[in-house]
Amino acid sequence: MNVAQLQYFLAVAREGKFSTAAENAYVSQSSLSKQIKSLEEELGVELFTRGPKGASLTPAGEVFLEFATKTYRRYEDVLVRLEQYSGTTQRHVRIGALPLVSDYGLHADLADFQIENMGVQIDFVERNQGEIIRRLELDRLDLAILRTDLLSPSEYEWIDLIHDEICIVCSARHRLARRTAIPIEQLRDERFVLLDQQSAVTMRFIEECREAGFYPNIIFTHTRHEPLIGGVGKNAGVTALPRGLTRRISRDPRSETLVKCVSLEKPLYTDVGLVRRRNHALSPWAESLYSYFAQVYETPVGPDEITGPEAR
Repeated sequence: MNVAQLQYFLAVAREGKFSTAAENAYVSQSSLSKQIKSLEEELGVELFTRGPKGASLTPAGEVFLEFATKTYRRYEDVLVRLEQYSGTTQRHVRIGALPLVSDYGLHADLADFQIENMGVQIDFVERNQGEIIRRLELDRLDLAILRTDLLSPSEYEWIDLIHDEICIVCSARHRLARRTAIPIEQLRDERFVLLDQQSAVTMRFIEECREAGFYPNIIFTHTRHEPLIGGVGKNAGVTALPRGLTRRISRDPRSETLVKCVSLEKPLYTDVGLVRRRNHALSPWAESLYSYFAQVYETPVGPDEITGPEAR
């Protein structure tokens, strides 16, 4: 039994499919399958029931899952602790984020931390929520800036950074532009351009629509909010976005007449946080960045309060 086998087993248990687990672990499906089969032969039991719809844990697999989870977590923790004794240790922090850092002014906070800690290298990557979470779980990221609405507190802990309102964004020429607030059920016949369905914002908005008795008519999705706002400005449809993501556009005199934010009568909110895996050791410099944000954001800010680091 080796560490790679534990990692692959946990990936299949988490994803429920060998193909998805292999893709997320950056190995071929055949290699991953061979490692799992070798593990099963060594243990003398089948860990997964294979079927056309995916893979599910057998009773033996459920027992092994507890061992594999604890063992792999201890392995990761000891690697972090041993880094300080390595002569080749690099002081870097790996951060993943949704594409919203500039809109909320969080880049200024990262820059302030960098200035105070010039010996630390920040490796920064932007992806969608699902990809960032996968990288966190595979230990390819230390910290992540994510929407925390749907995260499990038993698996993750976080510092609250931003509290924002999800509003309806429409063209200034749209009939909704004259409203200050609207009941969600009156959006039944609208065409929607939304963030992709892995987005916590989209998931929450769809859930609210379902509770109101309808499913939104989605004609276009995108991983970033800028193309959605562009489509809304041309009256292609309306969208549901956090107000903070429209702040720069709505305050730009050149685009002031293009789009307008309309509140929902029953307010819907979303939160952004700096996230870490629960019970997972961080390097001293990643811990330092986490503590820095905890001090800066003792109270999470709203979108209209963000004007730069001096606003904190």
